[in-house]
Amino acid sequence: MAKKLLIYLSTFILTLTLLWLTLLFTSMIPNEAIRENMLASAYNYDGAEPFRQDGERSSTADNYADVILLNIVWNIDSTKPLLSSLDTKYFNGNEQGENYGFYAALNGAEPNTDYTRYWHGMSAVIRPLMLVTDVNGIKKAGLAAALLLLGINCIILLKQKRPFAAAALFLSFAAVGIWKIGLSMEYQPAVIISLLMTALFILLEKKGDTTLIILSVISGTLIAFFDFLTAETLTILIPLLMIMIIRYDSGRFSGFRPEAAISLKCLTGWLCSYAFTFIAKWTAASLATGQNKFSQAMHSAEVRFTGGSAEISAPLQMILAPVTNISTLFGGITRADMPYFLTGIIVTALLTAVILYIFKSKKNTAKDFIFLAAALGILPLARFIVLNNHSYLHDFFTYRALASTVLALLASVWYQTLGTPEKKKVK
Repeated sequence: MAKKLLIYLSTFILTLTLLWLTLLFTSMIPNEAIRENMLASAYNYDGAEPFRQDGERSSTADNYADVILLNIVWNIDSTKPLLSSLDTKYFNGNEQGENYGFYAALNGAEPNTDYTRYWHGMSAVIRPLMLVTDVNGIKKAGLAAALLLLGINCIILLKQKRPFAAAALFLSFAAVGIWKIGLSMEYQPAVIISLLMTALFILLEKKGDTTLIILSVISGTLIAFFDFLTAETLTILIPLLMIMIIRYDSGRFSGFRPEAAISLKCLTGWLCSYAFTFIAKWTAASLATGQNKFSQAMHSAEVRFTGGSAEISAPLQMILAPVTNISTLFGGITRADMPYFLTGIIVTALLTAVILYIFKSKKNTAKDFIFLAAALGILPLARFIVLNNHSYLHDFFTYRALASTVLALLASVWYQTLGTPEKKKVK
């Protein structure tokens, strides 16, 4: 056990070190070299979160997030890469808006807002890409990367003769509108990392459970480094569900308890690496600046967990956070759009019941698989409740975490009806 823990710890340290060195290296790119494309990237918009033509909340273009990210990228000082990579700041336009703040920063305004609670690892991607393109090119590149990875996963699964697994993965991401991540740079890391780690999980699954835990540690570190609380659970739940699908489909599913045990170990490895990636940032930033960066981060975390909003109280927000995200999944136009929520839930329940009634076979007893799939699939809803303030206000991107819930439902229905595992390989 001690040897394995040392392996997991070493994996975490090595992964985070490589990521930070990449951020440090790209911070050395001089601002003069990216100024032209930064200026071309400056947004002109009416409101921070304008709707697309279809009006759905899932199609919200979150310019607010991208403008802050670009502002942070611009305020990296190439002459002080070590400090700049840790002490992340931007110029806040206050009443004049974040877009004004970005323009002001491009024209010499000094940063006035601390944002060290995140790593902002996307800076390591954006700065070098800004040498050759602007924000629109970066968003298109991110979307292309996600679609390519989705295709690669499907090809791998088809080559392994797992057509259902390939179809279920495709449909899960289609359900949350994977193409809509092209609306914002900040939404892309969770999907890209999820699909990258899924491919690695699938290819390396037979090497053993220790390998899966190592991959989980890498996944948790990556998403904490690049993401800022969008749909982070995708990066562990999608890979785990795909592994369970493959094992059940091939007759290697060893039962609820053994598979739940490895899932729990992977989740623990992911969560520990995720948490310690943040702790490492706050510690390093505190040492680099001589300021306590933990207090601001803790205050922000407290708001995410317990803070109400101008619209509703904290207890009601805790209840409505899952409702809001589910309604967005089903095409809701307003926040917590009850007609869309109720219609979506009822239609899904009826369709599932009809399929089970028509196609249920006495040969298929997928009870253990369904229990585990349900346990994993329900975790995004738990995330919405725990981080209720964030999930309620930002449902237009946090709802994408429900791709894993969709995947769990698809697999459960399939294996209870038409999907018959290869019984000859059952242990």
